[in-house]
Amino acid sequence: MKAFNIIWQAAVAAAVLAVAAVVFLAGPARTQQTNLAPFQTNVTVGTGATLAAVGANASRRGLVICNGHATQSITVTFGTITPVSLTTGLVIPGGNVVASCWYAPVTGTGMGAQINMIASGATTPTTVLEF
Repeated sequence: MKAFNIIWQAAVAAAVLAVAAVVFLAGPARTQQTNLAPFQTNVTVGTGATLAAVGANASRRGLVICNGHATQSITVTFGTITPVSLTTGLVIPGGNVVASCWYAPVTGTGMGAQINMIASGATTPTTVLEF
């Protein structure tokens, strides 16, 4: 009988430990943070300067700007600088080639200033990806 009590107590202790492990270690499933990047903005740029073609974004860490026109160039500036076609700003050529996109590296610091644009001709499609 004494051996039975020892076995019974060991079985009860094991069951209590198993239940405690389930209660204390189990919990709601942890979710991963949703990353909605990149943010895409499509802009049709004309021959007049478009200030804040893409608005300021303090959480922006990287940037890709692509010119979708076959022949026309776009000129891009940041912040309060007004772009002047083919002179003041970053000139991104057309042609749908590698050079038709400008890539800013993803950094740990912000690059959240507004993006201003102007095109060398009317209705130039431009795609901006923000990371």
